[in-house]
Amino acid sequence: MIDLIAPSNRRAQAGFTLAELLLSSVLGAMMLTALAVSTFGFTHTLDYMESQAGVTNDADPVLRRITKEIREAWWVEQPSAQKIEVADANGHITEYFIEDLKLWVKRPNGDTGFIYTDFLDFTMECTTMPRKREGPVVDEDGIFYQAGASGTATTLMAAGGSSEAIALAFIAPAVPGDVPGEADEDEEVQSVQTSVFDIPLTYVHLTGTNSVNFQIYEGWAPGKARPYGSSLASVNVSGSSLPAAVASGGGWQVPTSTVAISLSKPLEPGTGYTLVITPQGNNKVVLRQVAVSPSLAHDEVAKLSGSAWGVQASVVPFDVKGPWTKTSTLDYDVINLVTLTAWPTDRPLQQRSAAVLSQALTEDPWLGVVPGEIAP
Repeated sequence: MIDLIAPSNRRAQAGFTLAELLLSSVLGAMMLTALAVSTFGFTHTLDYMESQAGVTNDADPVLRRITKEIREAWWVEQPSAQKIEVADANGHITEYFIEDLKLWVKRPNGDTGFIYTDFLDFTMECTTMPRKREGPVVDEDGIFYQAGASGTATTLMAAGGSSEAIALAFIAPAVPGDVPGEADEDEEVQSVQTSVFDIPLTYVHLTGTNSVNFQIYEGWAPGKARPYGSSLASVNVSGSSLPAAVASGGGWQVPTSTVAISLSKPLEPGTGYTLVITPQGNNKVVLRQVAVSPSLAHDEVAKLSGSAWGVQASVVPFDVKGPWTKTSTLDYDVINLVTLTAWPTDRPLQQRSAAVLSQALTEDPWLGVVPGEIAP
């Protein structure tokens, strides 16, 4: 007799029935269909958004590449409206320019080719910021010191036989604004040298050595007439070459003109000096002076009597001439931002901007590079 009931171990090893396989296939197909529809919709939306943003445009990778080079550039120049030059830290220059409605690139080795075309327009707009560099030294020559005061002029006299002398304090200019007629500016005087002193002076010849001695000393302080240390320069001028004093009312007439005394000496900018005038023999010198109240606004005039210097409440109007030099500053307007805009023929405009990091990272006008400089 045949047992039609399968043993339990056989039932445990049995697989899916045909109905189960059909049902699972239908369910799997439905799930895959839903996933495919969802994926298609997402990619379609992404393509649409990228298309609207222009990232699928041929211009986009070109703009991205150029802006990357601009950010990493050492400096950027714009020789013309449709050309920029991008220099790397080694000074190698890559050029981007528009010609025949094409965007061209020229690499440092000379290779040239167009990298983008089929556009209605392509612009390169640059913004700039100031940069400064030290320029060449500027040579000047003329009056660099001038003393003056308003009021009634009188005489100041020194007699050689009485061991008298007159000292006129002056300060070598430290900045151009210290020089008469020069504007205040952010520069420095680098060197200064006397050549001529213009002094309102006349001479009285009596007896003895017929000359006047002129000496330059450093002053014991800026604006102070008392000499300090040893003479730095000296010249004796013959009395016969000086204008003669004219007697007036038991005294002497006030000198109306100046005498040019040649005395050359390099000076230190900003340092105080004094010119000491000493008549020789028993002769005399007469200077024009204007009474003022002693103050820091006027450099001193002092008179030596015996061995003591006495400050005078007056100003002797004299000037000092000679060559002097000053620093100069070169001003640059350098590019710190470049904006590139492309108008494709059949897509929305594409625009990318990039800052030149070597320029944009500092606000100090003395920092950052200027075109032509090579990276250290």
